[in-house]
Amino acid sequence: VLPTDIRNLSLGMEHLNLSCNSFSGSVPLAIAGFPKLKSLVLDTNSFNGSYPGSAIGNLTELEALTLADNPFSPGPIPDEFSKLKNLKILWLSGMNLTGGIPNTLSSLTELTTLALYENRLGGEIPAWVWKLPKLELLYLYANSFTGGIGPEVTAFSLQQLDLSANQLTGAIPAAIGKMKNLTLLFLYYNNLAGAIPPSVGLLPNLVDIRLFNNRLSGPLPPELGKHSPLGNLEVSNNFLTGEVPGTLCSNKKLYDIVLFNNNFSGVFPTFLGACDTLDSIMLQNNHFTGEFPEKVWSALPELTSVVIQNNSFTGFLPSTLSSNIRRIYIGNNRFSGAIPESAIGLHLFKAENNRFSGLPMDM
Repeated sequence: VLPTDIRNLSLGMEHLNLSCNSFSGSVPLAIAGFPKLKSLVLDTNSFNGSYPGSAIGNLTELEALTLADNPFSPGPIPDEFSKLKNLKILWLSGMNLTGGIPNTLSSLTELTTLALYENRLGGEIPAWVWKLPKLELLYLYANSFTGGIGPEVTAFSLQQLDLSANQLTGAIPAAIGKMKNLTLLFLYYNNLAGAIPPSVGLLPNLVDIRLFNNRLSGPLPPELGKHSPLGNLEVSNNFLTGEVPGTLCSNKKLYDIVLFNNNFSGVFPTFLGACDTLDSIMLQNNHFTGEFPEKVWSALPELTSVVIQNNSFTGFLPSTLSSNIRRIYIGNNRFSGAIPESAIGLHLFKAENNRFSGLPMDM
């Protein structure tokens, strides 16, 4: 338990960091008795009581407030936090918050980080959140937020946006394409519909995009990967169509391409055969056709997994597979020729319903 005689510390103290300890019980009122505090960091403890929200709201010099990762008694975000107008970092994740995001917090216009993930919050994300001019990190994932993104989005300083695992609906706004500093876009496990805006493909710093398990339709942005160091693309379990743009590995950074359970068509994206950074290719359950490049199997040094069953790929497996490959699922395609000896040592190999004419003697 955090002792109440903490009040004996200097009243002029500006930074108090007690994170990553084993404090339990409630946060004492005395914690709010330091009017000069600029940062109050109490995350990652075992506080299971309450915290003096009203009193903390009087610490108007605060620039960073972190109460995250504590099993506090369930309750709403205190309205009194709206008085913390110098606040840059508000980190309240994993602390049993309930209700919605109060509109009173719209006064926190200096925020660069708003982290409310892994709580019990619901309702719509307030419009003011999307207009915070200095916001760089917005983490609202693993709650029960509803409604859409926006409607008006002008928080163009965002660098990381994670709204995954909520109940969001509507479209992905084209305004996200104006977030020129955006590196991470996580919107997976929602009910978003419509097309992925072409403007997303123009983002110059985008590294990781995860949109899987939504109701998105239409093609991938035609220039996705051309202008940015794209490393990870995950859009599985949607209704996406069209051909895969040949720009995905333009900057030679792509390590995962996960497109399964969509309606993609056209020939295999041959550019992947020259993408030396690839670790995983997952294209199963689409309508791809054409020859699967032989060099994918033998020439990509980082490749460990090729999962492409239930398409219409043709081609041959080379006599020698890359030594790093551990999983090949190619069932229900149109591969032919012989299954190579090098397939024997794979951890996982499935090739049913193809046109193979020869098997290794040891299989």
